[in-house]
Amino acid sequence: MKIKHYALIPAKKDSSRCKNKNWRKFSKNCNLVDYTVKSVPGNMFEKIIVSTDKIDYHPPRHVLKHLRDRKLSRKGSCVKDLIRIIIREYGLRDEDYLWLLNPTSPFREKTDFTRIADYIGRYKPDSVISVIEIHPFIWKGASPLFETRGKRRNTESFKERYSVENGMFYVMNIGYFRSKRSWYGKRSMLYKRHGILSFVDIDTEEEFIEARKLTGIKDFKNRGKRE
Repeated sequence: MKIKHYALIPAKKDSSRCKNKNWRKFSKNCNLVDYTVKSVPGNMFEKIIVSTDKIDYHPPRHVLKHLRDRKLSRKGSCVKDLIRIIIREYGLRDEDYLWLLNPTSPFREKTDFTRIADYIGRYKPDSVISVIEIHPFIWKGASPLFETRGKRRNTESFKERYSVENGMFYVMNIGYFRSKRSWYGKRSMLYKRHGILSFVDIDTEEEFIEARKLTGIKDFKNRGKRE
């Protein structure tokens, strides 16, 4: 049976640390939600769903609006509760995949979608999670999590590889999520992104301003591909 893909864009009306971040101007005439919707290749997905408590949001014709309960948009609300509701209300099958696309990590490329979909088609993982690789000199608070005695090691001398999630893609098998209530599994795949745009995860006013400046880089890259 053919795997079907569904895109879920969670977009609360309010935000606590960066006021109105999802809905104010981000790039040209786009807010973060519109910017994210435009990045999604519609021909890949059975449905593109924006889940929001913003009553006056009107999505493009090809996008579905899921008007969520306000209790799912509070500061302490868990996105897993929203995912369970989406799976139930839209009748998603166990063999299908749900793509959670946070607007706050906006700089996705079309090639990201095709590469992840290709991997899913071949290997059918529990989930695919996008990450960025970082150097091993990691600190926890004021304490280093690496050996500081003796000769300082070079980055390339570490056999281990360290990565952090960047919020761009959380792609989960419906059956696995339904049974485990999680997208983390032994058969989870890490999808590694590279470059400055991959580090953007907007949570504060300062991060929003800096990310808005970077839209010029994304526009320049896309213009180069078209030319």
